[in-house]
Amino acid sequence: MEKKTEVMASPNVARAVLKLAGPAIISLVVLAIYNMADTYFVSLASETDLEVAAVSVYMPILLVTMAVSVLFASGGGALLSRQLGEGDLKGAGETASSTVVLAFISGLIVCACIPWAQPLLLAVGASSDTIDMAWQYAVIMFAASPVQLTNMAFNNLLRAEGNAVRSMTGMVTGALLNIALDPVLISAAGMGVMGAAVATAASQVVSFVILGSAYWRGRTVVPIRLRGFHFQRDTVAYILRVGLSTFLIQIFTGIGFAVVNIYAKPYGDGTIAAIGIVNRLQYLGFAVVFGFAQGYQPVCGFNFGAGRYDLLRRTLYFGFAAAVAIGAALTGFFRLTGRWLIEQFASQAAVIETGVETLGWFTVAYPLTAFTLIIMMTCQSLGQAAEAILVACGRQGFCMIPLLMILSQTLGFQGILISPLLSDIASGLISLYLAVRIFHVLRRRQTA
Repeated sequence: MEKKTEVMASPNVARAVLKLAGPAIISLVVLAIYNMADTYFVSLASETDLEVAAVSVYMPILLVTMAVSVLFASGGGALLSRQLGEGDLKGAGETASSTVVLAFISGLIVCACIPWAQPLLLAVGASSDTIDMAWQYAVIMFAASPVQLTNMAFNNLLRAEGNAVRSMTGMVTGALLNIALDPVLISAAGMGVMGAAVATAASQVVSFVILGSAYWRGRTVVPIRLRGFHFQRDTVAYILRVGLSTFLIQIFTGIGFAVVNIYAKPYGDGTIAAIGIVNRLQYLGFAVVFGFAQGYQPVCGFNFGAGRYDLLRRTLYFGFAAAVAIGAALTGFFRLTGRWLIEQFASQAAVIETGVETLGWFTVAYPLTAFTLIIMMTCQSLGQAAEAILVACGRQGFCMIPLLMILSQTLGFQGILISPLLSDIASGLISLYLAVRIFHVLRRRQTA
C-alpha cells in the first residue's frame, strides 16, 4: 500500500497533483474528443446539418446519465482516498465494492428508460425533422449505460488509490477505438447516426474490460469483493452525501443545456446544431479543468485523512492558483481558435456564425468556472458535503437556469448568450467566500 500511495503522500504537493492530474486530463480530454467524434463524422456525412442536430439534442441526456455515474464514482473516490490516508484498508474495500455495485445498478435503471426515449428527446429540443435519427442514437446509448456508468466508477477508484496510468489507459484505448470505428460505421457501412452510437457502445465495452481487469487480476491496492457483498449503511450514506455535489453540478449542467435548447428551438434547427457543437467544445474545456481537479482531489483527501495540515494548505494554494490559470488559458484558446473549431463541425454559414458567437460568450468566464469546480472538489475532500452542494447548485441551479429563463424572454437570443457569464460571476463570489472559510477551519484544526 505504501508504495502504491506514495505519490499522494509526497511532500512536493505540486508534483503529486500534476502526476495524478496528467493522466486524468489526458483520459478526460480524449473522452471529450471521442464524444465530439460522433458529431464530427456525422457532420461529414451530412448535407443539411440535421444529423448534427439529431446527435446534439442527446447531449443534455448524456450529461444527466453521466451525473448518475459520478454520484457514486466521485463520492466513492473521495472517501477512498481519505480512508487510504487513514490506513483503513477494510473500509476502503467496502467503499470500492459499494461504488461499483451502485454504479452498475444505476446503469440498469438508465437502460430501463428506453421506452421513454422519444418523449425525452422531444422535451430537450428534437424536432419533427430530427426525432427519428435522435431516437436511433439514444436507444443504443441507453443500452450501453450499465457498462458506461461502471467504467466511471472504475476510473475514479483507480485514480483515488494513485493508479492514474491504468485509469488513463482504459479510457484512452476505448476513445481511440471509437474514433476509428466512427467513419467505418457511419459512412462506409452506411449506418449514419446509428453507426455513431454503435461505435461509442463498443468502445465502452473495451474500456470496461481494461479497467475491470485491474481488479480481476489483483493489481490494485483495494480489491472489489462481490462474493458475500452487502451494503454498509454508513459507507453508502457517505458516498451519496459527498458525491451529491458532483451529481448536482452535472444534473444542472444537463438541465442548463436542455433549457438552452428549449429557448433556442424557435430560432431553428441550425441554431440547435450550433449550440450542440458549442456544448461539446465546452465539454472539452471542462474536461481539462475537471481532469486537473480529479488529480488534485486524491492528494487533498489523503493529506486531510492523514492529518497533515501543512501539506494540505500547500495543496489548496497550488490547486486554486493552477485552476484559475488553466481556466484563463482555455478562454484564450477558444478565443483564438473558435472559428476554426466550429468550421470542423458545420458547413452552413449561419450555423458557423452562430456557433462562433455562442462559443465566445460561453467560455469567457472559464477562470471562474475552474475556481468554482476546485472549491467544490476541496469541500468533497474535507467531507463538507453541504458546502459542496451549495457550490454545485450555485452556478447552474440558483444562477444560470433562472437567468436563462428570464433573459431569453427579455433580451432574446442575446439573453441566452450572456447568462453563463453572469452565473459564473455569482457562483465565483460564493466560492471565494467558501475558500476563506476553508482556510479558517484549517487554522483552527492546526492550533487545536
